[in-house]
Amino acid sequence: MAEQEAIAAAREERIGLVVGFLGIATGLFDFLRREGPHDPAEIASRTGLDSGYVKELCRAGFAFGYLEEEAGRFCLAAEAGLAGTGKGSSFLLAAIEAVFAPSVALRLLPLFRTGVRPGPGALIDPELLPWFGRFLEEQHASLFEEEILPATALFAELAEEEGLVLDLGCGNGWLLRRLLRHLPRWRGIGIDREAARLAEGREAAREEELDGRIEWIEADLLSWSGPEKARLVVVSRVVHHLWEDRRKLFALLDRITRSDGAIFVWEPCWPEDLVSLRKPARRSLAFQNLHEYAQGARLLSAEELIGAVEEAGWRAEADFFAGGAELVVAGRRK
Repeated sequence: MAEQEAIAAAREERIGLVVGFLGIATGLFDFLRREGPHDPAEIASRTGLDSGYVKELCRAGFAFGYLEEEAGRFCLAAEAGLAGTGKGSSFLLAAIEAVFAPSVALRLLPLFRTGVRPGPGALIDPELLPWFGRFLEEQHASLFEEEILPATALFAELAEEEGLVLDLGCGNGWLLRRLLRHLPRWRGIGIDREAARLAEGREAAREEELDGRIEWIEADLLSWSGPEKARLVVVSRVVHHLWEDRRKLFALLDRITRSDGAIFVWEPCWPEDLVSLRKPARRSLAFQNLHEYAQGARLLSAEELIGAVEEAGWRAEADFFAGGAELVVAGRRK
C-alpha cells in the first residue's frame, strides 16, 4: 500500500508540474501576478488567449494549489511559491524539466529503428525552444555563482584586472552576464548562431544594466574572427558538440586569445566506469548522453577534455563539481 501511495504521489507531482509549466508558458501566472484577481473571460481578453482553454487551465491551477478562486475570479495562491517564477526560480526549472524529458523521449523513440542521428536541436519541441535558454540558466547558474566562481583561482586573479571576455556559444549569455558582474571593469562579447537566444540575452542585459558592456554577435563559432584578442575566452558546454572539429576549435582559441590570455572550458563529465552512473549526481548524464548521441555528439571524459586542452598548448587546471558530474578546466598558455 505504501509503495502504491508513493507512486500515486509521484504521478500527481509530475502532472502538477506540467500544469505549472502551462501556467508559466501561457503567461497566465505572470498576468495574475501583475494584475491580481480576474475571471477567465477577462484573462483571455487581456492576454489574447482562448477563453475556453483559460477557464480549464485556471481550474487545473486551482486543483494543484497554484491558484485560489472567489466568486469566479482567480488569483495566485500565496502559499504556492510562485512569486519567483521569474528570474532565479527553481520551480521554473522543475516545470520545464517535467515536459522537456518526455518530449525528447518521444522524438528519440523512432530513431531506435531508423538509426538516424538528426543533429543539434532536432529533439527540442519548437514550443519548448523559447524556454531552453532559461532552462539551462536555471539548471547551472547557481552552481557557477556559488561553487565554481569562488573556487576558480583564475577568476580571482582577473577581478583585479580589466579586459575583454569572449563567450563562444553563449546562448542567452547567462554565464557571460554573471562573469561581468564579478568583473566590473571588463567588457564582454557573446557569440552564438541562434538569433532568438541572443535577443533573450540582450533583453536580460538591459534589465541587469549590463547592455553597455556586452556586444552580441550572431555567427558560426568556428569561422568567427574579431578585431581584438581577448584576455579570457569562455567555452561552456560546447566542446562535446564540436569534438570532431576540436583541432579547428582550439586553433580558433589560439587565434582569438591574447598571448597572456586564458581559456575557461566547462563540460558535463562522462565517468570512466559504468558503475559511476549509478551515483545520484551522475544519473542524468546517461539520459543526456543518449540525446547527445542523436545530435551526433557524446559527452567527454575528464581524460579526453584535459588531454585536448594540454595538447593544444595550454596548461590545464581542472576541478570537478556537482559530485564529479561537472568539470571545469582553466587553461593558461604554456
